[in-house]
Formats: sequence, C-alpha cells, structure tokens
Amino acid sequence: MHKVLLSVLLSAVLIAAGSSAALALQSGGVAYGDLETGKVSGIAFNTLDVDLEYTIMELGGKKVIYPPTSVLDLKTGGTAGRGAFRPVLIKVTNATKAEHGFDLSADSKYAAPTSMHVKIVVKPGETKYIGIPISDLTYVTANSILKYKCQLHAGHLGGTLMILTK
Repeated sequence: MHKVLLSVLLSAVLIAAGSSAALALQSGGVAYGDLETGKVSGIAFNTLDVDLEYTIMELGGKKVIYPPTSVLDLKTGGTAGRGAFRPVLIKVTNATKAEHGFDLSADSKYAAPTSMHVKIVVKPGETKYIGIPISDLTYVTANSILKYKCQLHAGHLGGTLMILTK
C-alpha cells in the first residue's frame, strides 16, 4: 500500500513539475507581420501602441541597428501603466538599400532552452512588426537582457535591450 501511495505521490509531483515548466512559453508565441493584419495573442497589432522602434541604417559607413541600447519598462506604471496581459509591439524598419535581418534573443550564456528567439528578414524600405506576449518576454532570461543583431551580416552592429520588471 505504501509503495502505491508513494508512486502516486511521486507521479503527481513529476506531472506538476513538468507542467509548470511547459507554461513558460504558452501564451501564443511571438507573431510577425504588418500593422494592419498582424495579431499576437488574439490582439490586432493596430490596436497596440508601439513599445520599441528599431531602424536598420548606415551610420558612419557602418550598417547598424539603431538605437544601440534600449530599455523596456514593464514595472508597475511603466510603459503608460501597461496591463498585465498586453503584448509588447516592436517596429523594425530597414532604411537601407539591401535586405537585412533582425535577430532578438537572450545571450546564449543566460538563455534557457525554451527561451524566445525572434528572427526576421526585412527588405529594403520595409517595416515589419513583432508582437511578443508578456509571459514570453519575461521568461527569456534571468538577467533581463536581450541582444539584437543582423543575423544575415556578422559585421553589422547590433545592440542591447534591457527589460525592467522590478
């Protein structure tokens, strides 16, 4: 009887532990698109405020993603009193004459195996939007730092996104 009770209890603990880890990235995932037709977690992009804007440009003879450092304030009262479930909307514009990438992820030293990784390609003159559910964004890394870069060209200058949650 003790063995059966112990195995049932152990099974319940394993199921609970496995389900809590699986919830980390279950709010709908990252969505890409344009302002008129894009949706994230069932919310249309055109009903959301743009939280972060990035421009791929040439500056001083180098291709860069501008700004090189950005801060996303998710604290209470931050980003105009954001609701707990309102997704983050990022705008990426390519102001160059060539195709470039935008890669946003946690530094591989700090990333969990299930962490978010955004990779898009932006054509010359094009603007794309990235919608990220709050839970997907806050579970990406322990140190609240994300890196962005052009995944198509290693020599281009990227940047750092710091997320304030406390």
